[in-house]
Amino acid sequence: MRKKIIFSVIASLMCLMVRAQDTTVNGPILTLKDAIDIALDQNFNIRIAKVSLEQAKANNTIGNAGMLPTISAIGTLSKSITDAKIELATGAEQNRHNAQATTLGGAAQLNWTLFDGLRMFIAKDRLNEMEQIGNIQLRSQVQATVSQVIISYSSVVYEKQQLIALDTAMSLAYSRMTIAKKNFEVGTSAKTDYLQAQVDYNASKYASILQDAKLRQLKDSLMLLLSRDQFADFDVEDSLKLNPDLTFNAKELWMSDNFDVQLAAEQKQLSVFDLALTKRLQIPTLNLAASYNYNRLQNDAGATLFNRTYGPQVGLNLNLPIFDGFNLQRQKKVARLEVNRQDLLYQYTQSRVAMQYRVAWRAYKNALEGLNLEKENIKYAAENVMIQQARFKVGVSNTLELREAENSYVAALTRLVDAGYTLKVAEIKLLVIENKLVR
Repeated sequence: MRKKIIFSVIASLMCLMVRAQDTTVNGPILTLKDAIDIALDQNFNIRIAKVSLEQAKANNTIGNAGMLPTISAIGTLSKSITDAKIELATGAEQNRHNAQATTLGGAAQLNWTLFDGLRMFIAKDRLNEMEQIGNIQLRSQVQATVSQVIISYSSVVYEKQQLIALDTAMSLAYSRMTIAKKNFEVGTSAKTDYLQAQVDYNASKYASILQDAKLRQLKDSLMLLLSRDQFADFDVEDSLKLNPDLTFNAKELWMSDNFDVQLAAEQKQLSVFDLALTKRLQIPTLNLAASYNYNRLQNDAGATLFNRTYGPQVGLNLNLPIFDGFNLQRQKKVARLEVNRQDLLYQYTQSRVAMQYRVAWRAYKNALEGLNLEKENIKYAAENVMIQQARFKVGVSNTLELREAENSYVAALTRLVDAGYTLKVAEIKLLVIENKLVR
């Protein structure tokens, strides 16, 4: 007989849970995989990082490093009208009214730095480094976005499960209210049991309304992260896929893969290139200048009435820095200090990331233990509420005992949901630090 009662209560609870789940459905199901795919394609931060990488690639050329010559063409044309009175040394005089003068000139010029202390090659290495930084920043942004999407999606699932827990409390209160009403009508219990059940039912219903509003707000936040329509109706999966098998790894196995550490290393290398560029400023620079010129002058008055010249011109320019007010020494000192600063930042980043990993691992381990405990607790709480419902129906237990059992079950269900979400967040943080979230 007891088994039949327990089976009946389990079936009743399952029906209530299904009904509670149905109330949360708004539109098609958005899976976690779909959310990640949408974010990878539409997220603004990823798209911005892609543009930044394309800019770094466009800048990474040998011409931008100064290895190629520059060629330019110039042309001039001028015309003037003047009144001229000229007395020549021979004693002759020229008087011209509205005398015209026309000047026509053109040139093709080439400038090429032949030697600059190898600064151009260091500049090219620096451009390569800038492109590498852009690539790491893009991959880091992709991983950060995926992490945000998973946590945001998990938050929606978490609040949906909390809504189900509140609807379960409401359903249990409704069931108790129905039983208390029947017992009151047949005279086996006081009206206070029925009234208390009615109060508990209304309180659970109001809490469910508030939770539904909170769930919708989190859905809007998820849509913003996906760069999608804020008014789109959708539902999420009913549960989170948890990974209870993560292991603690020594930092030597993952430290070099961490994006923060990689960026700190690249910034350090960038400062080394800047120091090398500064040192090369004290080395002489040799430039080649070549041109082909054409000039034509025609005057109506003057000692020269017509003049035309054209032909090539070539020359070498040597620039040797001798004294610049000690600015070069200052620049080298600042550059060395920057290398030292970036090295300290690199060491600090390694220490900070290692600390974050230890904290994340302890949080993951504690969350896993908590989840296992709550899985065990929910079984006891479910069986307790079933027994108390059966006893309440036959008048063996009172409404306070049943109410306490119901509250204990709902609290255990809420803690179970919370433990699952906490474990998921800790799992994601560990994978992000180890750079294993995105393959």
